[in-house]
Amino acid sequence: MKAMVGLVLAILIIFGLRLFWPSSEFDVSNVSQTDTLNNNLGSQDETSKPISEVTDSSSMELTVPDDEEKTKLMKAEYEILELSRKNLKRHLGKLKHDMWGLKFPSDIAKELSTSVMSASKLLKNPHMLGAFSNVEQIKDEVAKVNFAEKSLEEVDEIIKAKVDESANGADQTNSAIQ
Repeated sequence: MKAMVGLVLAILIIFGLRLFWPSSEFDVSNVSQTDTLNNNLGSQDETSKPISEVTDSSSMELTVPDDEEKTKLMKAEYEILELSRKNLKRHLGKLKHDMWGLKFPSDIAKELSTSVMSASKLLKNPHMLGAFSNVEQIKDEVAKVNFAEKSLEEVDEIIKAKVDESANGADQTNSAIQ
């Protein structure tokens, strides 16, 4: 029993050390930052280095954007997302106003309800800028909002057809009365 407790404690200690011990990633990022600083400070060093070393450091700079550039890109993309959400919200409000008092067959009504509810779910609890870890996730969210906007345009066409149908029906009843 004591051996089993000792074994469990040893495993927990090893796991804790592996989990909470600082990694060497910080050292690697410091090295790459000092390399870029040295490249910027002296052009004489670049002429004395072999070409392979210069291309390696320049390719590392291109593939890894620094944090400031990443946040600028994310903020710019998030502004596009906010604008898309604002347009979607306006379109939803207009549709709700246009649909007021209209009656549809049950199958069409379910389809309209599904489209409008899925679009309004995107606006119910929107992800803020901090919820996204990169620009691609923000672009995916913009694509979702644009898809919802397209589905609302289809709903808009159905509503216009219904309004035209009811207007034609009202014209026929007015002409029949006269």
